[in-house]
Amino acid sequence: MAHSLVQSLRGVPEFSPLDEHSLLAIVGESMNLFWRAGGTIFEPGTPGDALYIVLTGEVMISERDAEVSRLFPGDSFGEMSLLLNTTHSRKATAVGDSELLVLPKEAFLAVLRTNKRVADHFDSIVHTRRPDAPVDVTGVA
Repeated sequence: MAHSLVQSLRGVPEFSPLDEHSLLAIVGESMNLFWRAGGTIFEPGTPGDALYIVLTGEVMISERDAEVSRLFPGDSFGEMSLLLNTTHSRKATAVGDSELLVLPKEAFLAVLRTNKRVADHFDSIVHTRRPDAPVDVTGVA
């Protein structure tokens, strides 16, 4: 039987192309962290140093106190500041008690370097949101 976090990652569209060994490596490099309802996950101006994946609960992304999006189990966030090597431009807040898988930057970049389908997916996200971004996600340092 697969590890419960591996099963959770299989439900994340960005990581569905990965095999069990790769998913276990991600689990080994990540942390599961818990935020109470109303807790701030990150704020504008803080470094983009991890990819976040919602395991349980709900997360709100806001800009200038206006809601931009809601994220639910299986959704990931934080990739833009991570891949563009910038600080966060928006705030992430736990709407309800939430458990997140937090994948540090170096481990996330290692996944991108070793799996073209995952790298292509995140490259597409970056270029859809920021067409002018001169980023090759496999070459981000």
